[in-house]
Amino acid sequence: MRLLAQHSAGFDPSTPWIDLGSTLRGASRLFDQIATQRRSPHTDRAHEFTRLLCPEWVNVIAFTAAEEGGELLVVEQFRHGIDAPTFEIVGGICDPGEEPFRSASRELREETGHVSENWVSLGSCTPNPAVQNNRCHFFLALDCRSTGPLELDPSEELRVWAMPWKEWRELLKTGEIHHALVLAAFLRLYTWEGWDELKSVLEGASLHR
Repeated sequence: MRLLAQHSAGFDPSTPWIDLGSTLRGASRLFDQIATQRRSPHTDRAHEFTRLLCPEWVNVIAFTAAEEGGELLVVEQFRHGIDAPTFEIVGGICDPGEEPFRSASRELREETGHVSENWVSLGSCTPNPAVQNNRCHFFLALDCRSTGPLELDPSEELRVWAMPWKEWRELLKTGEIHHALVLAAFLRLYTWEGWDELKSVLEGASLHR
């Protein structure tokens, strides 16, 4: 790659800024809002930055077994940020001290009533590194089977759909799937080394529906 421009001569974005202290502006289960004062190592000027200290998140792309249709488990719920319903994959927050994989398997069971013994880690992303410190971890759960009723949090209200791959793929194309972390999860799925084989299985299952 070619460097086209930079802030100043000798600028190195990997050089940490000098921390001058932080103030807690607000706290919740979702995040702590922090006002942080930092000094630039390049200009020596101080600036205030808003930071959201968040727990780790997980998202799960979950498919039923091919012989059962190879369908994607989709969650539909009302989202208060946009005041509208969304179609999403399974997702949630890691409990304190909980490893991402355990969070993923717990969320799959709670939100869909399904479990899986065939898991693949698809890596992670930083949801918004400008202000957030956390990562969202992506998992693929295959051969999911139903084991019982939903186990929802008191504020959770949702529907669970078993959606053929061709139907979900069309929703992705039309933009009806617009949750950024859901889109990021499928980007990681498409770059997974086993995707071509899984895609063939899913498309074959869809053809027979």
